[in-house]
Amino acid sequence: MINHSNTSQTSYDIKDSLYWSKESLNLEMDRVFDVCIGCRLCFNLCPSFPALFDAVDAVGDKKRGQAELDGRIGKQEERDYLNRPEGEHASEASIEVEFRGEVSDLTEEERWEVVDLCYQCKLCDPVCPYTPDKEHEFQLDFPKLMTRAQAIRTKERGVKLNDKFLANTDFTGKLGSVFGPMINLVNNIGIARWGMEKTVGIHRKRVLPNFNINTFEKWFKKHESAVVEPIDKVAIFSTCYTNAHDVEVGKAAVAILEHNNVECILPKQQCCGAPHLSPGDFDGFKKQADPNVEEMSKWVDKGYKIVVTGPPTCSLTLKKDYPDYLGMNEKIQKISENTFDISEYLIYLNKKELLKTDFKHEIGTVNYHVSCHLKAQKIGFKGRDVLRLIPNTKVNLINRCSGMDGGWGMKAEFFDASMKVAERCVNDLGQKEADIVCSDCSMASQQLKQASDGQFAPSHPVIELYKAYGLGDE
Repeated sequence: MINHSNTSQTSYDIKDSLYWSKESLNLEMDRVFDVCIGCRLCFNLCPSFPALFDAVDAVGDKKRGQAELDGRIGKQEERDYLNRPEGEHASEASIEVEFRGEVSDLTEEERWEVVDLCYQCKLCDPVCPYTPDKEHEFQLDFPKLMTRAQAIRTKERGVKLNDKFLANTDFTGKLGSVFGPMINLVNNIGIARWGMEKTVGIHRKRVLPNFNINTFEKWFKKHESAVVEPIDKVAIFSTCYTNAHDVEVGKAAVAILEHNNVECILPKQQCCGAPHLSPGDFDGFKKQADPNVEEMSKWVDKGYKIVVTGPPTCSLTLKKDYPDYLGMNEKIQKISENTFDISEYLIYLNKKELLKTDFKHEIGTVNYHVSCHLKAQKIGFKGRDVLRLIPNTKVNLINRCSGMDGGWGMKAEFFDASMKVAERCVNDLGQKEADIVCSDCSMASQQLKQASDGQFAPSHPVIELYKAYGLGDE
């Protein structure tokens, strides 16, 4: 019997020597997996949990099948236990316990499949009743355990080539800012995509986001603000994705903020470092994050709030992952406490009655896809709330993961699993009629557009707010 309350092998601190012990990791994985097998609340959240449950159940089925062949028991039949004589059903149930799969029955390959299928959506965290946030004695944090497993394996074998490539977003963004049209063209040539799959492991069928020569950074340098008496001031953390691929979201966010008399600046910055966390590359993460900490903390000291205009993964990284994996200090605490997702910040202004509601256009009914990494921030559905500010707007919540998670969904080995998760989300989107589809996550929007063959092409809530204000009418 595994003692679920024994947290002696539980470690989420990368500076703790226990964290890096493979023996300790295996014991902790056994404990956590055993809790999950008994609970199963997360059975439909991501591929990791079905892989775990199916593997354990298959062992149980095999044990029972062998017992049938040995003549020890008959074939399993559906039982009407409510009408059985008292005590008889309990006796039969106790026999069936013998044929239950256990954590100890899992092969090494099956254990690592659970790890590899975890793409850090973190949806299990708010669902799980056993987490540290809920002050439960089990102290279970499944996403952090999966990161620990990846980190130990990466320390042993090194960072894989495809992980290095996918994490180097600043470099690819710079290439795109010069050779964007050429790269976009090559990304649509079959033989080139075959070569990309064979060399850096990006699936040949994965539709890649287009690069924009006129990056958000270039646009902002030429941008002239008309704000004279600001009600607040923010430092934009545009994210590498907005800068290189989704420039219109950044421009719309700035236009809305300045329309509401908020001063905007764009400090020197680079990718938040989130892609380095997927393989547990903490050295790469620290190298990427440290310059951001130094720069952004200076602006917080000057009274600026940090507003993230790109995928919610980036705001989650600044808020949660910097403290968790860089170690909490005064600078990191300031950044964590003063970082807002763009939709979150707009609702913050609205609650202070500082947000203008001089809307000129309506947008109708919206199917709003809930981003996993906004849910993980536990701040509510701020994108939905932003859309509801527009008069006569009805918002349907589509509370289903897109299965993308950046680099994970691009990898050849996980593409099919990624698209399978996306198909469920597309199905949910199709169940409710709407005029438009929205998502706070640009990566999810890219995924859903591909998975639906272009039927659904979600826009960001700030794009719709920009239109509703009539800021693009001229």
